Amino acid sequence: MDWLKARLKEPTTYLGLSAVIYGGGTLAKVNEAPAIADAVANAAPALSTGDYATGITLLLGGLLGAFMREKGGR
Repeated sequence: MDWLKARLKEPTTYLGLSAVIYGGGTLAKVNEAPAIADAVANAAPALSTGDYATGITLLLGGLLGAFMREKGGR
Protein backbone atom coordinates (compact mmCIF):
# COMPACT_ATOMS: atom_id res chain seq x y z
CA MET A 1 0.00 0.00 0.00
CA ASP A 2 2.86 2.38 0.76
CA TRP A 3 4.29 1.71 -2.68
CA LEU A 4 0.98 2.71 -4.31
CA LYS A 5 0.72 5.88 -2.21
CA ALA A 6 4.26 6.82 -3.21
CA ARG A 7 3.48 6.26 -6.91
CA LEU A 8 0.33 8.40 -6.69
CA LYS A 9 2.47 11.34 -5.53
CA GLU A 10 4.46 11.30 -8.77
CA PRO A 11 3.09 13.21 -11.79
CA THR A 12 4.69 10.68 -14.16
CA THR A 13 2.32 8.01 -12.84
CA TYR A 14 -0.64 9.95 -14.21
CA LEU A 15 1.17 10.75 -17.45
CA GLY A 16 1.90 7.04 -17.88
CA LEU A 17 -1.74 6.24 -17.19
CA SER A 18 -2.69 8.84 -19.78
CA ALA A 19 -0.46 7.13 -22.35
CA VAL A 20 -1.97 3.72 -21.55
CA ILE A 21 -5.49 5.12 -21.97
CA TYR A 22 -4.57 6.77 -25.26
CA GLY A 23 -2.85 3.66 -26.62
CA GLY A 24 -5.56 1.28 -25.46
CA GLY A 25 -8.24 3.54 -26.87
CA THR A 26 -6.44 3.72 -30.18
CA LEU A 27 -6.19 -0.07 -30.39
CA ALA A 28 -9.82 -0.51 -29.36
CA LYS A 29 -10.95 2.32 -31.66
CA VAL A 30 -12.49 4.35 -28.82
CA ASN A 31 -13.05 7.83 -30.25
CA GLU A 32 -13.05 9.49 -26.83
CA ALA A 33 -9.68 8.02 -25.75
CA PRO A 34 -7.60 11.11 -26.65
CA ALA A 35 -9.92 13.38 -24.65
CA ILE A 36 -9.86 11.04 -21.65
CA ALA A 37 -6.07 10.76 -21.80
CA ASP A 38 -5.82 14.55 -22.00
CA ALA A 39 -8.08 14.92 -18.94
CA VAL A 40 -5.87 12.57 -16.93
CA ALA A 41 -2.70 14.38 -18.06
CA ASN A 42 -4.19 17.78 -17.16
CA ALA A 43 -5.18 16.56 -13.70
CA ALA A 44 -1.73 15.04 -13.00
CA PRO A 45 -0.12 18.08 -11.29
CA ALA A 46 -3.05 18.61 -8.93
CA LEU A 47 -3.45 14.93 -8.07
CA SER A 48 0.27 14.40 -7.45
CA THR A 49 0.43 17.27 -4.96
CA GLY A 50 -2.62 16.04 -3.05
CA ASP A 51 -5.02 18.70 -4.36
CA TYR A 52 -7.74 16.13 -4.93
CA ALA A 53 -10.58 18.64 -5.21
CA THR A 54 -8.98 20.29 -8.24
CA GLY A 55 -7.74 17.01 -9.69
CA ILE A 56 -11.11 15.28 -9.49
CA THR A 57 -12.85 18.38 -10.87
CA LEU A 58 -10.48 18.39 -13.85
CA LEU A 59 -11.00 14.68 -14.44
CA LEU A 60 -14.78 14.89 -14.24
CA GLY A 61 -14.88 17.98 -16.45
CA GLY A 62 -12.69 16.28 -19.02
CA LEU A 63 -14.77 13.12 -18.99
CA LEU A 64 -18.01 15.07 -19.32
CA GLY A 65 -16.53 17.01 -22.22
CA ALA A 66 -15.54 13.75 -23.91
CA PHE A 67 -18.89 11.99 -23.55
CA MET A 68 -21.55 14.73 -23.68
CA ARG A 69 -23.06 15.72 -26.98
CA GLU A 70 -23.08 19.27 -28.23
CA LYS A 71 -26.51 20.81 -28.66
CA GLY A 72 -26.39 21.17 -32.43
CA GLY A 73 -24.42 18.03 -33.26
CA ARG A 74 -27.12 15.36 -33.62
